[in-house]
Amino acid sequence: MRISALFALALSVALAAPAAAQLPERPRLPRDADPNDWESYFARGEESFNQQLNTTAHASFYWASRLDPTRAEPIMAMWATFFAQDERLLIAYLNDHPPTLQRPDVIANDSLQMRAYARNPFVHRGVEMALYTRLRGRWDGPRAAFVDYARGEFLRAAERFGAAVRSNPGRNVRFRHYRALSFVGAEELDSAAVEIEALLETLRRIDAVRVTAYESKGMWEYALGRIYEAQGRRDAAREAFRRAVVEDLALYPAHAALARLEVQARNVEEALGHAATAVEAAPHDPVMHFEHGSALAAAGQHEAAAAAFRRATELEPYWAAPYLRLGAAHDDLGARDPALAAYRAYLERAPRRQANGIGVAERRIAELQQQR
Repeated sequence: MRISALFALALSVALAAPAAAQLPERPRLPRDADPNDWESYFARGEESFNQQLNTTAHASFYWASRLDPTRAEPIMAMWATFFAQDERLLIAYLNDHPPTLQRPDVIANDSLQMRAYARNPFVHRGVEMALYTRLRGRWDGPRAAFVDYARGEFLRAAERFGAAVRSNPGRNVRFRHYRALSFVGAEELDSAAVEIEALLETLRRIDAVRVTAYESKGMWEYALGRIYEAQGRRDAAREAFRRAVVEDLALYPAHAALARLEVQARNVEEALGHAATAVEAAPHDPVMHFEHGSALAAAGQHEAAAAAFRRATELEPYWAAPYLRLGAAHDDLGARDPALAAYRAYLERAPRRQANGIGVAERRIAELQQQR
């Protein structure tokens, strides 16, 4: 399925947390693992996936995604685990079998892929690539590139994906995305940008002669902007994100990215506009409410910021970060008791590696308690 169609599909799927009765049981972690850290559950999921313990793998990835919904890796891994349970289904999907693509469970699973892209278009896809290595058959060409990627041999994977593109630049244009993924894995961002730029140019040429439906290139512009942002090229990133929202006004991650850049540039009104649009487009996404709260806090609108951070905690109560920002917003309003409650909630959820945030919360709790 095309990226633009999948993204529209993801927007139609509610991101709200499921009811408690539907939650998978948390898998047991090693004794020294941090149960508040998404990486602990992700590592448990990878181990289970490699052992083909798909139920445990899916539950582990699920809890990793709940503990930090900003991370794309566990969401993408859940997508792969769905297909790990049925090789015939995976093959039919990869062959674009229409009845398979129209199955409700496959459609729902594809929404996970687009949620992952929204978080990070260049998410490391080791679990997905490991899934492909289970398929029987010859491993040459692009299939061998998937194996190279899964093994961490990123430059070799990029070379193989490049050969696939050169063999048929039009038909295999989307292998440029995989090639860019490989270059990102190899930390060669300039080369990754070149691949996405070439992908966009090829799609534009196809559109110039195609008489069927127009394909939005918003997600690819967003991906290009993320590379530029990582390179510190803020002006180029801003222009790419702007092109993305012109292509697709509902592309909420691009609006959120623009809000971040405008906050950094102290263009408060523009930041607030983009953050509000992101929330309107994805009202059930806690990360978008967190981004909105950050823009509001930067604008000095602390009461509205507190409401946004509170909404983020309602949508994802296991995620630590919004509680710390909620405490700070209440602090700025002089609301002692709500600030204390938020800071304490943060400490209950914070992973050990967030030492700075833990220090801030502990210090403010001690100071606020002395105000009685």
